[in-house]
Amino acid sequence: MSKYLCGRSFGWLLLIGSAIFSLGNLLCGSGLAFGQGNPTAVAIPPLKGLNVPASSDPQPLSPRELAPGVLTIVAPDQNAEDTAIGPLDLDYVKKHPELVWAGPDFEGGSPNFASPSETLIEMGRGVTLRHPVWALEFSFKPIRTIEAAVTGKNGVTQKKLVWYLIYRLRYVGGDLQPEMDENQKEAMVPKAPQQVVFKSVRFLPRFIMINTQTGTEQDSRILSSVVPAIAQRERIGKPILDTFQMARREILPSLDDEDRSVWGIATWTDVDPRTDFFIVQVKGLTNAYRLKLDDQGNRIFQRKTLQIHFWRPGDTIAESEDRIRLGVPAFIDNSTQIHILKQFGLEKRLDYQWIYR
Repeated sequence: MSKYLCGRSFGWLLLIGSAIFSLGNLLCGSGLAFGQGNPTAVAIPPLKGLNVPASSDPQPLSPRELAPGVLTIVAPDQNAEDTAIGPLDLDYVKKHPELVWAGPDFEGGSPNFASPSETLIEMGRGVTLRHPVWALEFSFKPIRTIEAAVTGKNGVTQKKLVWYLIYRLRYVGGDLQPEMDENQKEAMVPKAPQQVVFKSVRFLPRFIMINTQTGTEQDSRILSSVVPAIAQRERIGKPILDTFQMARREILPSLDDEDRSVWGIATWTDVDPRTDFFIVQVKGLTNAYRLKLDDQGNRIFQRKTLQIHFWRPGDTIAESEDRIRLGVPAFIDNSTQIHILKQFGLEKRLDYQWIYR
């Protein structure tokens, strides 16, 4: 009896299993089985604790803190020599020889009732000009490249490789104000310049890229349309000003841990892809200058300029992948090292230096 019931129960199980299998095939054929039904007919409850964005557009990345050493910081370079120009003869000494006290009206070439040193022509000789000198702290990241759409002067937009230099400016004071000795003021005897801080200064930038192999020079371009893409890539967290915007900005002192730094950018296009060694000269970081006479005796005003050295081991293929490095490369072979130094006009390896140009 028990064997009969067990065999009968097994038969019923086979019959029920066959029916379920047939029903499953029918539902699969209609696309309603195993979660493959019409999604509009199925209500899916929202997942708790998950923030699912409504759009697939990339979201702006948050600012990031730069690691130590990422920025190369160039301290202001002020010295007492920059506050004095001369001695030199003023222009009117050469242009107005009729001012000379000479004969026959004046015997001995001097006025009748005054010493020669009191004459206008003599007071214009050997003059030392003095002026206050200010300077800015300049920090920068190594030059990078980015591919972007650039509109040319003809109005045509095309994709180009943009070379750019991100930099930060801080006005930290310590400027020099020339002073005269009160006890010998009439003798025009100077004393050590006084350190001062001005209310604000203004950076009138000029960035020049020089290919040391060809000697060609390129001024930076204003590419405002490219700045947002670079800002998204660099994630500085502060506005990045182009050359025109920077010239209009007053830079306030950053003193007592108060950060009033200003970020800017210099951009270049159509750089020779064969460039291996190049220089970037930055003008406007200080008002220091000096006078130099050319071969014809004409005066040339030379501004104090920061010169930064770069090298790029690359070629014309996949330019955007070539890394640009700061400084002068080092070589074990002395003859090769001397050849590389000549490319930059240096006697020893330097990342940057101050020059007058």
